[in-house]
Amino acid sequence: MVDALRAGLKGATVRVLWPDDWAQALPLVVARRVAGAAVDPVGLDAAVIDVQCAAPGRRDASTLARTARAVLLNACRSQFAGADGYLSHGEDVAGPFEIRTGNPTPGPDFFRFQATYRVTARPL
Repeated sequence: MVDALRAGLKGATVRVLWPDDWAQALPLVVARRVAGAAVDPVGLDAAVIDVQCAAPGRRDASTLARTARAVLLNACRSQFAGADGYLSHGEDVAGPFEIRTGNPTPGPDFFRFQATYRVTARPL
């Protein structure tokens, strides 16, 4: 999933954790698993993924979030293959929506949008 986002979001930093130097990493996409379980012992995995997109401007952060959504869902539709397997299904759970609380603290030059997706991955 991270490889698919990196391939489709040229110019954005894609990480699985918020970097300490996040202000220098903007535009930033942080994508990480927050829930989900293996569907079968062969390796089919249905993960719930949290994707947060941040940029210095509200419009840029919103555009990045909508673009990340399209990239991720298109990667699932096209069965994007990575080193460990391939994506096989993706769907919206929630968002993207603006977050104006939390850490890092929002401000006039930091905007963040969050979305949640269910992504199924299969081994090679």
